[in-house]
Parts: sequence; C-alpha cells; structure tokens
Amino acid sequence: MTPVQRHREGYPWRRVLFGCSVVLLCWGIGLYREYQEIADVRIKQVQDWAYAKTWTLASGFTAERVDSFRAPLWKNEISGNVLEIGPGLGDSLLLLSRERVGRYVALEPNRHFHGVLADNAKRAGFMSVGYDAESSPGASDGEFTIVNGTLDGVPKYVAEHGPYDTVVSSMVLCSVDDLQGTLERIWELLKPGGRFVFVEHVRHTDAMDASVDGESEVVNLRMWGWIQEVVTPVWSLFTGNCHLNRRTGEALDGMRGWEKVRYSTRRSSKLKDVMGPFIYGVAFKSQP
Repeated sequence: MTPVQRHREGYPWRRVLFGCSVVLLCWGIGLYREYQEIADVRIKQVQDWAYAKTWTLASGFTAERVDSFRAPLWKNEISGNVLEIGPGLGDSLLLLSRERVGRYVALEPNRHFHGVLADNAKRAGFMSVGYDAESSPGASDGEFTIVNGTLDGVPKYVAEHGPYDTVVSSMVLCSVDDLQGTLERIWELLKPGGRFVFVEHVRHTDAMDASVDGESEVVNLRMWGWIQEVVTPVWSLFTGNCHLNRRTGEALDGMRGWEKVRYSTRRSSKLKDVMGPFIYGVAFKSQP
C-alpha cells in the first residue's frame, strides 16, 4: 500500500492577524468610550491643526477665484459695527474700506488662525487688535477683537457687542453644523435694516436658476450636482466639515425677515472650479 501523504499546514498567520486586529479594534472602541470627552477634544485639535495647514495653502487659490466678486461687496457694503463669522486668516480684511468700519468682531473657532488673523487686521488699518477675555483669559479687546467660537452657541462677547450693522461670511456656511440655525442667528444679531454680506460656495442648481450671472460657463449640472452629493461625506472629513452640497442661496430665499435678498451665482466649467460654484451678494434685514 502506498502511504498516505499528509499535507503539513503552515502557521495560520492570517487567522492570528485577523484575531489581533479584532482585539485591537475592540480595545480602541472601549478606550474611546471610557475617555470620549478627552478623545473628542484631542481629535478636534488635530483636525483644526490639519485644516489650518491645508487652508494656508489653499486660501490663495480661493482668493484668486472670488476676490474680483468679493472686493466690491467688501468695499461698498460692509460698514459700522461689524461681525465676521469664520474669517480664517483674514485675507479679505485688506479689501475693506477702513474708514467705513468701526468696531470689528472676528468670530474664529480655529486658534491656529488667530496669529495671522491679528497680523492681517493690523495690515488692514486696525490700530488696536485684541481678544475677548473668555477666549484668552487676561487679554483685552480692541477695535478689532478676535473671539474663539461659533454661532452654534453665541459667545457672550458677540452677544453683548451687538446688534451689528453688518454680518459677514466668506466660504464659511459650507462648514457649519446647522445652516438654517446659523442663518437665523445671523438675522437675530443684525440691527433692523442691517446687512448680511456673503460669498459662499454652493451645490449646483438647475438650468433655470435666474441668479446665475451672464458670464458663467455651461456645465453638466445634473452630473456635477450628483458628484457633489457623493463626494461630500468623505470630503467633509478632511476639509474642516466643508459640505460641497450646501444650498445656501435657497435657504436665504426661503427665510422670513429679510426685506431683500440679492445675490448672483457664478459657475465655471474648469476642472479646478466646477466642484465649487459660489454665490455672492447681500441680504437686508427688514425694518419695523
């Protein structure tokens, strides 16, 4: 009889590695649950640092795209007691007519931007630049004051120094957690007759959108709108919660309390721009 040949199995590395991966995953989940509050703070710090590095590189490209539309708004529509939400590095401050602006409150949640923001405020002509005491204990405010926070929970300093003649946002509403709630708080913080001045990238609208300016280029709206929807869940993880599919213009149009909402939409078929059509304009709060 021919002896039976037995197959000698090697060490089951795949099973061991799989088992170790499962154990490590469960261990990580357990640690996160145990120290969730601390972990969330650390994760947010890392995200803020990473986004600050990314935006420092990308801000020049954004300015190149929008400044020819943003400059007339910043020069002619921003005045008086001003609140800007999410000014980032503060590049657009250089577009202001400084003599038309009094107090300027800059509400910026990413501390990694604060140093450059303060420098740009000085370059724009603000003689005294400070921080509110809640954001930086022991600090003093100035005619330009940086406040750490968002409108998700209106900081005390922002509320106390309102109402505002002008509220400003530039490429910010894409990243807020609650678009409708943020717009409502902007409205509440404005004086009657006050202005909300904005430049915001949005989801592609349909071909019948009357707000599209005359020089915009033709794009495949259905395809690119669908791509924006598909890409956003992943995109937002690495870009400071930026949502490519925000319908900010439609949200403003649907709000009560504005006397007039005036904006235009800009589209481009260039590959670097087609994912980010943007709106630019002014909303005027109704007067009693």
